[in-house]
Formats: sequence, C-alpha cells, structure tokens
Amino acid sequence: MFPAEISKLKRAPAEHIYVKSKSKCLPGTRDKIQESLLKHLMGAGDRFVWLRGSPGTGKTAISMSVASTLKEQGMLAASFFWDKNQAGTGLDSIGLFPSTLACQLASFNEDFKLSLVRRLRQSDLVFVQDLPLDKQINTLMIEPMRDLKNMWSSGKDRIVIVLDGVDE
Repeated sequence: MFPAEISKLKRAPAEHIYVKSKSKCLPGTRDKIQESLLKHLMGAGDRFVWLRGSPGTGKTAISMSVASTLKEQGMLAASFFWDKNQAGTGLDSIGLFPSTLACQLASFNEDFKLSLVRRLRQSDLVFVQDLPLDKQINTLMIEPMRDLKNMWSSGKDRIVIVLDGVDE
C-alpha cells in the first residue's frame, strides 16, 4: 500500500507482466543471448545494456524473458514496455514514464519510497505531473535515487531497470 502522495501519481500498465501484444522467448530459444545479458548486468562496472536490431528480431521477447528472470531473482526494480499501438493507455508516449517508474521503484525499495514521499511533500510539488517532463524525471526518479546512491552503487544489492521500445 502506498502513502497518499504516491497513490495520487498517474501510472501506465507498463511492467513486462502486462505486455499483451508479444510473448517471452520460447523455452530453449535465444538462451545464449539471455545468459550473456544477465551475466553482463552482474558485472561490477557494467551498468547499461542497449539491445538493438531490426523490427521483429525478438528484442521485446528477449527483454521480457530477461525481466522475468530478474524478477524471479529479486533484482528487477522496474520495467517499462512502450507500445505505440496502445493509444490512450500511457504506453504510447513518455508522459507517464516518470510517475510509473517512480511507483515501481517505490514498491521495490522502502528507502526509495521514503525519499520519494519526502520530495512529494514539498509544497511546490503538489502538481508534479503538471511539470515539464525533465523536472518530473528529476523529482520522481533522479533525486530519490541520488539519496540512495551509496546503497545502490556499492554493487552489493544489484538492481536492474528494463526499458523496451524506447524508440517508440
């Protein structure tokens, strides 16, 4: 259950578990690429993976499979799967991205949730979702993460955020 400040944030059904138009990799397919991605994400200095390729090559299926594995391992902090074919859901634009990701991160980590609530209680942030997108990202994601920098940067408790369809 979220505090009132977080409950007011609008969100999109963007997590990998809500993707309806595509499916995870079939068992026994793309295993090597999935293993490679997961191994890379566990590397101490490795912080990002950019999966790219032509449309229809399986990037979303791979991303969904990797997100599922990370969720099972307790390392998936958040996921956002854009879908330009889902007009009006918030998945077809970046508008609900900051608030959706912030809510997922708050569900994943109590310290992040407390940091986010502190920010949202500031009087000038009552209508945070009316702010320009860069200010929303800074307020809802960057600043609360900055408070946790020492904890998350230690590498001890690795967290991963999976974003799919950024080009959409």
